[in-house]
Amino acid sequence: MRVVIVDDERLAIMRLQHILEGIEEVEVVATYTNYLELLNDFSRLQPDAAFLDIDMPGMNGLELAANLQGMELDTEIVFITAYDQYALDAFRVNALDYLLKPVDEIALRNTIHRIFKRKERAPAKKKESTALIQCFGHYIVSRLSDGSPVDFPTAKAEELLAYFLIHRDTSLSKWSICESLWPEHEPQKAEQNLHTTVFRMKKTLLDNGIQIQLSSKKGFYHFQLLESCDYVRFEELRREGPVQIDRYPAEAEAVLRQYKGPLFGWKDYAWCEADKERANQGFRDMSKTLARLYMKRGEYRQVQDFLHFFLSIVPYDEEGHEMMLRIYIHLKDRTSFSMHFNKMKEVFQQEMGMDPPAFMEQMYVEMMNDA
Repeated sequence: MRVVIVDDERLAIMRLQHILEGIEEVEVVATYTNYLELLNDFSRLQPDAAFLDIDMPGMNGLELAANLQGMELDTEIVFITAYDQYALDAFRVNALDYLLKPVDEIALRNTIHRIFKRKERAPAKKKESTALIQCFGHYIVSRLSDGSPVDFPTAKAEELLAYFLIHRDTSLSKWSICESLWPEHEPQKAEQNLHTTVFRMKKTLLDNGIQIQLSSKKGFYHFQLLESCDYVRFEELRREGPVQIDRYPAEAEAVLRQYKGPLFGWKDYAWCEADKERANQGFRDMSKTLARLYMKRGEYRQVQDFLHFFLSIVPYDEEGHEMMLRIYIHLKDRTSFSMHFNKMKEVFQQEMGMDPPAFMEQMYVEMMNDA
C-alpha cells in the first residue's frame, strides 16, 4: 500500500512514518509539510491513502481533501489532528478515519487494516495513465512506459497533434486543417499530406502508449485526448473563471504553476499565434486574480511565494510588481521592499530601457522615509 503524509510539524511526520513503515506491505512514498507540493505530485504518485493533518496554515486538511477528491483517484483519506472538533466535518468529505494525536499505534494499524479490506472489496480499476503532454514553455510529448520524449517521424506529425490539441472536442474541416498546416500547397496535395500525416501521428502515439480518439466523417475530423495535458487543464480553469479560483485556490495554483512559458515553446506555428497570446493573457489575469484572493485572505506568505513564481515568468508585469511591493509595505518589511524594488528597477532599465512608473518610485521614497 502506497501512502503519503501531510503535516506542518516535521516531528509528527517522523513519528507517523516510523509507525507506518513498521506495518507489513505499507510504503510511505512521500511526506510533505506544504499542501501545494502534494497537489502538484498527487496525480503522479496515485497513493492508496493520504494521512492529512487538519490544522495547517494556508489551507486546512478539509479543503485539501476536497481538492484531492476532485482529482477522482482511488485514494482513502485519513485525518490526523490534535483536535476532536473536526470529526463531523471530516466525515462530510468522506474521510475513511479520524485519528487524534499522539497517534495510537493500535488504532493506526486498525485503520490500515480497514483500508486493505476496502481495497480488496473495490472493483478493479484500469490504471490511470501517467503519460503527459507538456505544451507550456516546451512542447514535449512523453511516452507512457518510461516518461521519455516521443520521437515523431516528421515535424508535421508533431505539429498536427498540437493543432488537434488546440481544437480538441470539436468538428474540424479537413480544409481548415490543410489551410493552416500546408497553406503553400494546392488543395489536392495538401489533402494527401493531411492523410499521410494523420496516419503517422496516430501510429506514433499508439506505439508509445498515448491514447487519443480521432474520427473522420464526411471531411470532418473530431479529436479527443485521453491523457494528461497542461494546456487542457489550463483551458478548463480559464473557462471556469474566477469562481473556480475562489472556490479551489490551491488547485488553481497547481494548474497555473504548470505554465512554464509560451504555448508550444518557441515552435514557429503561425496558426496558433492568437491562441498563444490568449493563453499568455489568461495566465496573467488568472494569476493576479489568485494573488488578490490570497491578499484578501491575509495569506501573505502564500501570495509572496506565488508572485515570485509569477514574476519569474512575466518579469515586466507592472501590476504584479506593485502587488509584491504593497505586501512588503503591509508587512513593514523595508529590507525586502528595497531588494525587490532595486531588482525590478534593474530589469526595467536593462531589458526595456525605462524606469519603473513614477508611482512606484514614490512608493519607494515613502517606504524608505517611513520611520
